[in-house]
Amino acid sequence: MMGKKIWAILLGLLMVVTPLAFSETSAASDTGTTVILVSDNAADHTLAQYLANITGAIVVTTTWGIYDPNVTAEIIGYSPDQVIIIGGPDAVVSQYAADLEEYNITVYRWWGANRYDTDLAVIGNATKMFGINFNGSVMVAGNDSAAMKLALKLALQNRSMIVYVNASTNATALMEKLQIRNTVMVQTQASEKIMEKIKEELRECNCQAREIEANVSASETLMLMEKLQERIAAVEEIANLTNSTQLKEELQAIEKLMKQANSSLQAGNYTEAYQLMLKLQVQTEMLLKLSHKEMEFALKDHQEIGLEREYLKLEAQVEALAKLGYNVTNITQVMEQLKEAIQNGDYKEAKKLIKEVKFMIKEIYKEGVPGMGNETSNSTMTSNTSTSMPSNPMNGTKPHKP
Repeated sequence: MMGKKIWAILLGLLMVVTPLAFSETSAASDTGTTVILVSDNAADHTLAQYLANITGAIVVTTTWGIYDPNVTAEIIGYSPDQVIIIGGPDAVVSQYAADLEEYNITVYRWWGANRYDTDLAVIGNATKMFGINFNGSVMVAGNDSAAMKLALKLALQNRSMIVYVNASTNATALMEKLQIRNTVMVQTQASEKIMEKIKEELRECNCQAREIEANVSASETLMLMEKLQERIAAVEEIANLTNSTQLKEELQAIEKLMKQANSSLQAGNYTEAYQLMLKLQVQTEMLLKLSHKEMEFALKDHQEIGLEREYLKLEAQVEALAKLGYNVTNITQVMEQLKEAIQNGDYKEAKKLIKEVKFMIKEIYKEGVPGMGNETSNSTMTSNTSTSMPSNPMNGTKPHKP
């Protein structure tokens, strides 16, 4: 069987972000334990961090466009009442929602056609679900991750909404839609042209705007480069596994640009290196989307790969349940049989055992966390989920009740 280390690269990297303490009473307490599942896309992840700080929700992060079974296991380990996915199925792939459906966990997907519409969807749905009342706004370019860090800090201090803009944004119409008249504009040198255009439009609508410059440091640039290198490593492994000519060709262009960014970084040209890596963020997301498709093709053509992935997904879930205190002895015995069946090429038996393990996991999960009483079991366990895109990004996606 393929090693866990290789699969970890192939299927994504897991990062859990613990929300900071917030002085006001958690809005999430009214709805039970809430997990926010989001990709490592800076715009979506900033929104997730904002909600986590205000509501007490738990943020689980997955690599953009990549499926990692350990992410599902991590979510299950929190025994959530509901999961909010921020971002579309390209960013947070649909397999996660399918995994959670098997546990009858209520899932909401808040998203739009792009990060700007997703931002509006999150603002609208957070207002409805958590009763958040915003005080003003903080505007920031939707691709400027360094500026977003400062924007997040300012938004939390003043309970302001984070509003993403770009060169195509009609600032006047946006302010009217959000019914706000004042904003703080956060920028770096990489986004100053965009923000200058926004500032002129705000003057025309007599809106109040305060400007703040965010610095691009060497450490910020290096962190961004490391994240991009992780993405590239994931694509390289998938390219090697699938033998995709297109992926390999795209990787060459990406790696050339990465070398250029690294040279700028080493020379101390942090702004230049940062701007190059902002371009790389977009390009790697496009490449990850292609990688996901190539991986799905490979799974269809190679039955063993699909079964191995299913085994690792179930293994991660069983380990998460064991940590919660569930007795998984019987399940692990069947898992050993499943592992042996895959190794022996007995795929028919493997498929049968996979169904058996899934049934066993669902049965013990219904009982709730051991030793905690029925009050800890999911109050929304009877709900199924839907993840189709809403016609109006402000409406969000809500589960259908059976």
